Amino acid sequence: MRLHYHPLSSYSRKVDIGLALRGEPVERVQLNPMAGELGSPDFVALSPFGKMPVLEGTPEGPIFESTSILEFFEERGPRVLLPEGEERRCRHFDRVGDLYLLDAIGAYFWRKDAATRAATERSLGIAWGLWQAELADGRPFLCGERITLADLSAGIAAHYAFTEGLGLPSAIAAYRERFERHPAAAASRDAAEPFIAATLPRRQPKAD
Repeated sequence: MRLHYHPLSSYSRKVDIGLALRGEPVERVQLNPMAGELGSPDFVALSPFGKMPVLEGTPEGPIFESTSILEFFEERGPRVLLPEGEERRCRHFDRVGDLYLLDAIGAYFWRKDAATRAATERSLGIAWGLWQAELADGRPFLCGERITLADLSAGIAAHYAFTEGLGLPSAIAAYRERFERHPAAAASRDAAEPFIAATLPRRQPKAD
């Protein structure tokens, strides 16, 4: 099986880390979005909305959408990202993390205007409040001692919030540090950072 992805893409990183946590021997195929590969006929045949990541080579054909890819492997077993008894919790925080953390930080990553920053900070602030409440009992991660599906989007979003200068509450900064101590998360961070630096010149705020 092959994962078509890019190291800068937050949803690609989510799948990349999840597969590494599971120990899945999946080939990585790095896309070049700047060269128009996401709109190529070959890629759209795999991912009809022209989005990454997409998993190719499964018995049921290509699978797109990050959570669907990870759930495909969880259904095959063993259960790593959706521990028994925590399925609803994991899926809930995965969804909240996608919609109100990753999507929000993604908007500001590319659009450095005041209105986008304000909307992003509002969304992140509400979401981080939910995470802080969940972690207030001293758990390292949302479902206990190890990273699960519930933590992937939040851990990645915390990294991008830090790099984009949006700041993190102290409890979330500590959560990010715990997340990135895992070799899978650290490798994803290190792979993304050269692309963060490379895109910086065209992501600067535009003069009014």
